[in-house]
Amino acid sequence: MTDDPGDLNLRFAGPLPLAFWDVCILSEHSMKAQISKAPGKREQQAVDRRNQLIDVALHLFSSKGYEGSTIKELAEAGGVAQGLFYHYFPSKEELLLAVFERHGFLAELQRRIEPSNDKPARQVLLEVAQAHYNLMVEKEELVRILVRESITNESLNARWMSMCREGVVMLSKYLDARVAAGELKPHNTDMSARMILHPVIMLRLTGDSARALPDLVACLMDGIGVEK
Repeated sequence: MTDDPGDLNLRFAGPLPLAFWDVCILSEHSMKAQISKAPGKREQQAVDRRNQLIDVALHLFSSKGYEGSTIKELAEAGGVAQGLFYHYFPSKEELLLAVFERHGFLAELQRRIEPSNDKPARQVLLEVAQAHYNLMVEKEELVRILVRESITNESLNARWMSMCREGVVMLSKYLDARVAAGELKPHNTDMSARMILHPVIMLRLTGDSARALPDLVACLMDGIGVEK
């Protein structure tokens, strides 16, 4: 059998079907599209510069506040001209929201508070509370921004509340499963999840140490009423 491309038609006993050439053309376009998707050096530099501005903003917004940080300061700290700042972000508020998107911790929160059905619920809830507290410590700069700025910025507040709700939903599903297994009595699991996660934030904001977390879990598990 010959390897001469000109003999292809002979192998098929006639002209090649149109579908064959359609596949070839589509494959060529697909390869070109994949090549065009790969970021060039200039595009990657732009992405890196944008991320650098976001990281700088995290530190400045946390230490000086959103209103106290000027575009000039942000641009200088990010190593760009003030006018070039608007090439990356149309406004300072857009930069604030970008800080949350880049440094938000929903995925990490979900990973850390993912409960285990192989341990007693009391132990699991304590581990969840400790993991949440540790995350608040690690993300202290972002938490400071959220507490301060979400009061007046509706967009930022909506993003933070959405993140909190996701954590509550996840923990509530675990509690529902333990109720179904007979380990916990039927109750409002959504409220119980809030009673674990939300106080952790307040404990951290008020300077209380993680040593208070076992008491927090005990209050929920044991209740405060006297059985008669």
